[in-house]
Amino acid sequence: MEASSESLNQRVSRCLLWEKVKEGHVHLITAEDIEELFHAFEVYDPDLIPTSELVRLCGVDGTHLSAEEIADWIKDSDKNGTGEASIEDVHRGITEGSAAFALVKRALFGEEKEHKITECSIHDLLHWMHYEYDKKSKLWSLPETLFLFAAFVISVVLHLNVWEAFKSSRVYTVALTYGDFALEWAVDRDSLWVWLDEGWLRNVLRHDMISFARDPDPDKDPLYTNPFPGRVLKEHQIVGAVRFRRWYAVGAECMASKMWKDLYPACNMHGEFKPDDWYVFYHEKREVIEQQMEERARNFWLDDHTAFLDIQTLSYNAHQAMFTLGTLRVEFRDAGYMIHREGMKESFVDSPYYNLWFALPDLLFVVLLWNVLYAEMKEAIPAAMNGLDGIKDYLKLWNVIDWITIAFGFTTVSFWMVFVLKVSGELPEVLADLPSVALDLAVFTNRSYLTAEEFDGVVDRLGFETQMSEIFRCAEEVAESHVLARRFIFAYLFMLMIKFFKAFGSNDRLDVVIQTITGSAVDVAHFAIAFALVFICFAGAGILLLGTTVEGYHTIASALYFRWAETVSMTDIEGFEPWLQVLAYFWFFSYLSLMSILMINILVGLIFEAYGRIRSAAGEPETLLEQVGEAVENLKETANFLDMWYLICELEDDDFPAHPAELVTIRSLKKAFSKDRMTKQNAEYLIESASRFAKKEAKRLELSVSDGVRMIGQTRTNVNKLLVLSEQVNAMLKKFHLKHANETSEDWLSMYGAAQQEIQQEAVTKSVEEDDPLAATVRQKHKQEVTQKKVSREELMLHRMRSRFSDMVTMTQEQSKLLDWISRTINERQESIMDKDNWGRQKAVVLTDRCEKIEISIGKLSECLKGVDPSQLRHMPDKLKELARKVHAWQVEDSRPSSRQDHMKMLQNQMDSISLDVAQISAHAKAKADIAQALQHVASRALEMASKAEPKLS
Repeated sequence: MEASSESLNQRVSRCLLWEKVKEGHVHLITAEDIEELFHAFEVYDPDLIPTSELVRLCGVDGTHLSAEEIADWIKDSDKNGTGEASIEDVHRGITEGSAAFALVKRALFGEEKEHKITECSIHDLLHWMHYEYDKKSKLWSLPETLFLFAAFVISVVLHLNVWEAFKSSRVYTVALTYGDFALEWAVDRDSLWVWLDEGWLRNVLRHDMISFARDPDPDKDPLYTNPFPGRVLKEHQIVGAVRFRRWYAVGAECMASKMWKDLYPACNMHGEFKPDDWYVFYHEKREVIEQQMEERARNFWLDDHTAFLDIQTLSYNAHQAMFTLGTLRVEFRDAGYMIHREGMKESFVDSPYYNLWFALPDLLFVVLLWNVLYAEMKEAIPAAMNGLDGIKDYLKLWNVIDWITIAFGFTTVSFWMVFVLKVSGELPEVLADLPSVALDLAVFTNRSYLTAEEFDGVVDRLGFETQMSEIFRCAEEVAESHVLARRFIFAYLFMLMIKFFKAFGSNDRLDVVIQTITGSAVDVAHFAIAFALVFICFAGAGILLLGTTVEGYHTIASALYFRWAETVSMTDIEGFEPWLQVLAYFWFFSYLSLMSILMINILVGLIFEAYGRIRSAAGEPETLLEQVGEAVENLKETANFLDMWYLICELEDDDFPAHPAELVTIRSLKKAFSKDRMTKQNAEYLIESASRFAKKEAKRLELSVSDGVRMIGQTRTNVNKLLVLSEQVNAMLKKFHLKHANETSEDWLSMYGAAQQEIQQEAVTKSVEEDDPLAATVRQKHKQEVTQKKVSREELMLHRMRSRFSDMVTMTQEQSKLLDWISRTINERQESIMDKDNWGRQKAVVLTDRCEKIEISIGKLSECLKGVDPSQLRHMPDKLKELARKVHAWQVEDSRPSSRQDHMKMLQNQMDSISLDVAQISAHAKAKADIAQALQHVASRALEMASKAEPKLS
């Protein structure tokens, strides 16, 4: 059976098919090659072969096919599942099936690297360690970011209380939007004074609606509806007074031309701006305040130099425990008209931590932020110890984002603490000496508001104004710190969003979002260029078309915003002339069709195309819960292992790498980190995981379009080379036969020249034959005789050419067979040498391993015998004999003879053995040397013998 099997191996391995398979030349495999393979199997039917016979190819050496590729070949050859395949089926399976694809990939990308679970390259190890560390860090950052986000949001909701702040800010909006004279009607300085008297004074101070709730009859007490002075909408208490601050310009020279200089010598609203304050105290009577307004209006307090007027009110709502600083700004434009806009309306709590439980989410947020900082420092410090290269390797995108998140987090906490200190410490101090209580008591006592003299009798007006100036300064600082903290909170939410993107990268299902964004980024960026240019053109057209009539299109920034919001109404267009209306409608509908419909859908298509491509490439990855479960199990398994980031930094150290060798084994890795006491389980886990990861990465190689084009180009090049080679062979054959014809005294060239002369003579005499028929008949007979002689010579030469050509073909085939035999012999010899070399290397590894174990054992033994005096070992047998005599004396007292004999015999044998060992050790040590030194000498001799044996085995 073995002989027949070896005979089959020899017959199959001699087939010419395998040389083409080895080179990946699938297109050169012919049906004759498959027929030769069939004859090698010696099947009963020469045209059909059982697929079970083809399975035997797995045991044949030299096929250059793996078991998986042979299985694919058999599957493609027997598509009907009959268990048999013809020559055509087998040929089609090897040239058109999966095996052919594998051979082409091998020809393009080379042989797949063999991966062992006991060793790997340092590149594969570092590649897997980086991948695993990034994957795990991203995975564990997801719950960390979730807790950080939850603590942050809870803190923001508890402290900012946005809903209550919105209700407080609405108070001033409501108070300024109704009355006998609305603010929208004020268009200049004179109408503004009218609104202040008939609108603002009535709605905000409400002197004619305040009651002390003593007489419920409104006819007797017209101030019945509001029980306390200085309350805006009955709930918001004004703090001290309302401040009117005008900003006026010192004036500057106008930029007008010379002909207008006389009319406009100076522009009053140009130059540096300075403030001028006027305080309206709500304790004074309305008639007093109206008189102050009339006086300031007569004195042109709002003159041509005034650019802005800020009406500021600081109020407090005890139900919401909030301060509100409201500002209404009136702007006097240099074009001659006036507009108003709502300025800062900031509401903030008076005591952020009146309930100590509110500090719990803040502390949790700070602790989580410190935890993120600690994790980053654990990575940054080992990287910094490796120098500048280590820092460059550490500063990747997600690490930079983590540091920005940490910096933004602590900055936000810092600004929040500044606000807390101001609102809890500084603001109460400036409000402590406010004389509002004395003024309120005077109003209650008089049952009416105060005149100017009564007011001045209770408080010092100038001192009160100074104190109110300090209160508004402090309130503005508190409000600005609150606004700044809110802006940092706003920005920090986006930083947390980016951290979520980092966590999404841990799971392939979540990573589809990031991959879609990055995968479509290039296309979207190019699309954005085209979109932005077209959009700017439409916005610019809107400025030219509507800029003079519609406020939203009078500047570039507002035009861009309003065009994006598509804000154009019919009232903006219906006032135009008919031809201008047609132009406006064309502008609007062209934007709607081109930008809103066409280009936006193109953008959506680009993103969906990238999503579909990435989602199909991802396949069916594991879910997040499955991944978390595996990560928890892996965490338990690797709990006692060395930190992976520390290992990465040590292995990537450019100056002193922990493992400089390219090949990493379990023993070499454990030895590289022996100072850190790396366990064998740790080293095995790293090597096995890296090997499996490298094998998984190299398992599938897909052919791209560029690879297909390259294959077509290579095929075309080979075909052209074959054509050139065929022409060269044809020319060589012609030269060979011409040379042979000269050796036989048959001049091919003269024959060719004579034939050419005959053809020319035929052409010349053809015209003569038409004139002389007799001469033509004689010439015809002569021509036939010459033709017969010529044909006989040509047949003779053709026969000789055929014989020579057949001899050359026979010699070529014999030479080809001889070359094949020599090549196979050389290959067999090389394989034999390689087997012997591998055997020698394995023996050298085994010998080295045993020598290392001997070295370790000798080291342990030397530690055990450390401090032992060899000279005392000579007296050990005498001491043992003394001990034996004592034991013998003890056994004499024993009543059992058999037990006594057994004990004596056993003791005597052990004493002989110990005496022999002591004598050997003493002889080696010569009773003078240290035992540890002697054992180290033995170990060094063993390692020297191993090192000498290794090259001999190789």
